[in-house]
Amino acid sequence: MATVRKRVSTSGKVSYTIRVFCGLNSRAQRIDKSMTWTPPDGMTPRQIEKELERQKVLFEQEVKYGTCHDGNITFSAFADKWMEEYARPKLAPKTVARYEIFLRRINKAIGHKKLKDIKPLHLNAFYRNLGEEGIKQDCKGRPIKGAKLSPKTIVEHHRLISTILSYAVKWQLLEMNVAQRADPPAVPHTEISILDDQEIKRLLAFLDEEPMQYKVMIKLLIYTGMRRGELCGLEWKDIDFETGLLRIVRSSQYIGNRKIITKEPKTKAGRREMILSKSAIDMLREYRKWQNQKRLQVGEDWIDNDRLFTQWNGVPIYPDTISDRFANFIKKHDLPKVTLHSLRHSNATLLIAEGVDVRTVSQRLGHADVSTTLNIYTHALQSRDKEAAERLEQALSI
Repeated sequence: MATVRKRVSTSGKVSYTIRVFCGLNSRAQRIDKSMTWTPPDGMTPRQIEKELERQKVLFEQEVKYGTCHDGNITFSAFADKWMEEYARPKLAPKTVARYEIFLRRINKAIGHKKLKDIKPLHLNAFYRNLGEEGIKQDCKGRPIKGAKLSPKTIVEHHRLISTILSYAVKWQLLEMNVAQRADPPAVPHTEISILDDQEIKRLLAFLDEEPMQYKVMIKLLIYTGMRRGELCGLEWKDIDFETGLLRIVRSSQYIGNRKIITKEPKTKAGRREMILSKSAIDMLREYRKWQNQKRLQVGEDWIDNDRLFTQWNGVPIYPDTISDRFANFIKKHDLPKVTLHSLRHSNATLLIAEGVDVRTVSQRLGHADVSTTLNIYTHALQSRDKEAAERLEQALSI
């Protein structure tokens, strides 16, 4: 952290010594670097104060990175600082892991450029390149033939660049954020994928042929509309079998390198309770007996924990395992092409279709605001509105 000391010469000239602490030497003595800044004639006290704060930040950057003032620090160096001082302390680990993947691509294109030299044209060229074949890679870093990044993913890269540059402006290293003048691709509107009630019934019928654990996981997603990570984070103590109450208080997430983390829901609304149907509770009772039998069969190799859904040895299940298996399940039974997350949308749409009020649907889904539910499920709500109009017309017809 830079410190400032005001000095006044015998002639009355004012200057400021800016000092930055750099650590201790081998004899435990302070190591400091300093510079002197003299305000130009004619500056008002307010202008001096503002410029002095700017000079402090710039000098601190120069000391830390060995760079010059203003925007001469490279994008990659500043991105490292932003990740260290903002992203890692304040953002979710899964978000940080995703940003690290994005930055590997971004730094190859503009990481060597100084902040002040980055232009909208550079960013536009980068976005076009992201849309080409060969950019998307598999888990081993090999290009996937014929695969391209979606416009949505390219826009996410743009948003990250813009966020980083906005902090460069905030920390007074740049005058403006050039990403605001770039042209990322438009993201086409896509309707959310859902299964209707008949398709859900077909899916449930096919599930009866599946292994116990997989069958229970998919049915529970359909019954509750919870997220995949919330399903993987469930523990037996979260279920009250007497009252049918289910508590959602944690999420299990995969962040790469075969690493699973457990975190609390990102919003207060994400921590929620819901009542399960009698059939769902009976299903979970049967499943707990099945899991206990598996635990006995594995014996000493079982890793003891309270999770509902685990690998063969009790280790928490990888969320991607469920998604991959669901994709194969859908293809095998020639069901409409939907994702695992579509079960959440299907749950909400069916509840709305059955006349459940939007606030209750929103609470069960864990949305922070009812407006989120309204925005996502506009189509379902419009269908209910049309039905209401028809019913009213029938009631009033003579």
